[in-house]
Amino acid sequence: MPSNSVSGMYHDPVVPSPDGMMRQEAPYPIALQALVKSCKYKDFDGWTFHLEVLDRGQGSTGLTLIIQRRGPDTYHPEQILRVNHYMLVPPAAYDERSWMEWLFDQIMLVELHEGMENFKLLQKDGSFIRPYAPSHGPGNNPYIRREPGGTELDKRIAYTGEVHDH
Repeated sequence: MPSNSVSGMYHDPVVPSPDGMMRQEAPYPIALQALVKSCKYKDFDGWTFHLEVLDRGQGSTGLTLIIQRRGPDTYHPEQILRVNHYMLVPPAAYDERSWMEWLFDQIMLVELHEGMENFKLLQKDGSFIRPYAPSHGPGNNPYIRREPGGTELDKRIAYTGEVHDH
């Protein structure tokens, strides 16, 4: 029987640890760190990248790729803002090529997110709807395209649970 011991103790994989937290470990991703330091993508548009051990909220802490976008607010284009996208770094011992692909995929997830916010359809009454506006609320993954039909409230809740007027 394969061992799934942690510090010499056997744990059933479907039973959470006594404190209810999940833990994973991997070697520090030095190759990823070098790639992030050298990454340039839309730098003319204010995009920056860095790694940080960070509390991402909702009880999630760990090594995080922060992709910062600076530019017009999608919902209020007259306002310029900075938005941090927190991408959890997987506990993996990837080689440089695999980390490069992972880094690119994270950038594409942010682009998908931005595209979903920017995609609008003109209605007969002259207003616009954003059928793919990401769900930002607690417990939602804002980087997946959902079927149209989420509530307007779903689209206005931040990951912190705060409701924004869009």
